[in-house]
Amino acid sequence: MRLPFTAASSAALLALALAPLAQAAPTAISNAAFAATYVRDCRSAAAQTAGSTTPDRCGVVLDSSGQPIFSRIIEQQSQLTLGGTMASATATNPIGAHGGKATTSSIDVSGAAGVLALKQGAFAGDYARTSGHSLGIQSFEYTGPGSVTRTVHNVLDFTANVAPTPILDNPGDTGLGTTAATVYAKTRVTVFSLSTASFDFDPDLGLEPQGSGFWSAASSRADFVLEGQINNDGITATGTATDITFTVTAGRYYFIESYLGLWARFGGELDATHTFTSTLGYQDVTNAFVADATGFVAAAEAPTPVVLNDNFGTVPEPASAALVGLALLAAGGVRRRGGQNPASSTALPRA
Repeated sequence: MRLPFTAASSAALLALALAPLAQAAPTAISNAAFAATYVRDCRSAAAQTAGSTTPDRCGVVLDSSGQPIFSRIIEQQSQLTLGGTMASATATNPIGAHGGKATTSSIDVSGAAGVLALKQGAFAGDYARTSGHSLGIQSFEYTGPGSVTRTVHNVLDFTANVAPTPILDNPGDTGLGTTAATVYAKTRVTVFSLSTASFDFDPDLGLEPQGSGFWSAASSRADFVLEGQINNDGITATGTATDITFTVTAGRYYFIESYLGLWARFGGELDATHTFTSTLGYQDVTNAFVADATGFVAAAEAPTPVVLNDNFGTVPEPASAALVGLALLAAGGVRRRGGQNPASSTALPRA
């Protein structure tokens, strides 16, 4: 149900925007996990007032002055686990579901050493745009002799009710463009190394999984080495595989970061709960991949992982540009450390 936007709700947004928020301290991490779901209502204010169920606006566009015009995010569910191995989020708004399934996102790096498993599904109501994002790091010390070549093998399996598009936003899609069901998928896998077993991550600097991820927090260190990164945007076929091959050296610590992003809109369904996996191993003499973490000692989970939740529900669409700014501040919500202490919100990805 859409809530009325009143003077009282305006004051509430202002109070939330101006309220001092406690800062979460930087955390030394070897493992981490992030999962989020986002739901947008892709109808203009006029369409909503008229009771229309036809999407006539979605995404983010710029007006003639270069200022952003947002199709409102009406729900965000996200969980960030620092020092831990699992995170999950599920949309609860009815338009964040289709075909009896809700948009969901999860990651689990607690299983076999060298295996990161990400599961997602993006299901959009007839006038909605939804997305799921999951991101995780698993790290290892290499204790084997000398230097050897290793490979991270990545495979995405999914089903969809329409053919996935290779481009998320075609010209016109963000305004009065297509209203056809659309789904989109992208992955990114990053391997980097450090001379130490952990690095500091500050959640208050924002986590933007589509671009920066966790690895950017370590990239300014003098001992940081980017061993490899592969982006696969606009995946159109299930079973799509990518590989990163790199050289490991005894005594260094290696971090494998895996990201999966899914989008759906206007009745689109993209089910990747079959799993996107990133697996450590090597290529044999026939170039076939063999899963193998021999010589790698996986970092243990922190005794008390820091769990930060950043969730908000339906936010009424403001009637003025000034209130748009307040709504965006409110949309960040109040993130809670361990469900108790409020802290500032993480940055929103482009949902």
